[in-house]
Amino acid sequence: MAYHPGAYNSRDFTPQPRPGKNSWHESLYRRGKRFAYTRADHNSIATSVIRGYKSSVHENSAEVGIDLYWNQNRLEPYTFTSWLGFYLFMAGLAKFTLWFATPLLFLISLLPLLGDHGWGGVIYIFSNVLLYVTLPALVIYTPMCLFNGPKWLVNGVVDKFFKIEHLSLFARKRFILSRETGMVTLYGKGNRVIFSHPFIEFDCILMSNPNHQGLLSHHLKLVHRYHNYSEGAIGLGSMCGMHLSQEEYLRVWNMIQQYMDVSQPLPDIPILEPFREQDETTATHDKKTGRNPTYWREMSDEDYAKKLDEIIVWQREEHIPATGPELNIFESA
Repeated sequence: MAYHPGAYNSRDFTPQPRPGKNSWHESLYRRGKRFAYTRADHNSIATSVIRGYKSSVHENSAEVGIDLYWNQNRLEPYTFTSWLGFYLFMAGLAKFTLWFATPLLFLISLLPLLGDHGWGGVIYIFSNVLLYVTLPALVIYTPMCLFNGPKWLVNGVVDKFFKIEHLSLFARKRFILSRETGMVTLYGKGNRVIFSHPFIEFDCILMSNPNHQGLLSHHLKLVHRYHNYSEGAIGLGSMCGMHLSQEEYLRVWNMIQQYMDVSQPLPDIPILEPFREQDETTATHDKKTGRNPTYWREMSDEDYAKKLDEIIVWQREEHIPATGPELNIFESA
């Protein structure tokens, strides 16, 4: 993959102007903590981001989940459209009907054998259950089986029956972090572009607010430094959740910076492993270090979970810093 001239490079970037004071952006600083730009540390891994992506999921490198589409070019999360979300809800009900309700109803259909109706009553009840319960549930749930579950349903439908530009029929883009171009793009309804700016123009801010139970909920966001956009910022909550330690959020920011930085290899995580050889910097790094190309994918799900626990202990006991050395991205005062 050839990088665009505007791609982010922590070793070679144009110093940024300092933001004006008393701006909307400055008010966010008072509400949250700004994380500095750093030279990302390869040893720092945000296990909270990758725990849900088991090694068995990535045995087929052609498959990517609808909730987090991530490769050597871009990080591009999607959210289901409302009608597809309703279908997934109905598919869940259909699954329950097929696995639990239908067997129970079939047993109930045998009750006429204890009375005067005999086998005629059994056949009558059985046929009605089959026609009005089992068959509709089977029709609803079959697409989920054909495309191997909700994560792959949308991509499977698009690949087989539609062009990629018709993805908006099934899902809506949230944002794109492009390693290839260095751009960050936020989308609104109908996949409308709200804004698109270079990565280095964004600040990473950890916002904290009490919920209705009085507990703090954290929100990690990328906020554009030079514009007051009414439609908000890039929310990274879908990647890491709202109830982590500050150190873990720093590790998430470290990983995002490493991903966007073309002078560094891709983060060494399972979801990106199938794409490492397609990224120029990463391929060179892996060849130099002799990295096993299928390191993560060779693990069983049990070994994978154990490995993540070991990483957490190792990072804590060895005092592995959450981020690397700080960078001054601004022009001299």
